[in-house]
Amino acid sequence: MYVRFFYSAVDPDDADEIRRIFSEDVRPAFQAAPGCLSVELLVDTEPNAGGLLEGVVVSRWRSPADVDAALESRAVADSMVRIRQLLRLEPIVRTFEAVDE
Repeated sequence: MYVRFFYSAVDPDDADEIRRIFSEDVRPAFQAAPGCLSVELLVDTEPNAGGLLEGVVVSRWRSPADVDAALESRAVADSMVRIRQLLRLEPIVRTFEAVDE
């Protein structure tokens, strides 16, 4: 399994809009993508020192190819355009492989 983190920050005034877009657009687009096992939005409970609200979208995938295919799909691309318009920090994206013990 692969876990992808998409980290950024928004103005606290945009927090409700981010939650709405995630619920209505991002989550359904990712869940419809083959190979997506789950997706969730984590939002900091307090603004950072710069006054921004940090958050991360965590998604779990069967393979890196599934991630690539989803990111190339129109539904995921469209949902990410709406999110990116509200971001105040350049996103940091990292993908990790979960290692079984």
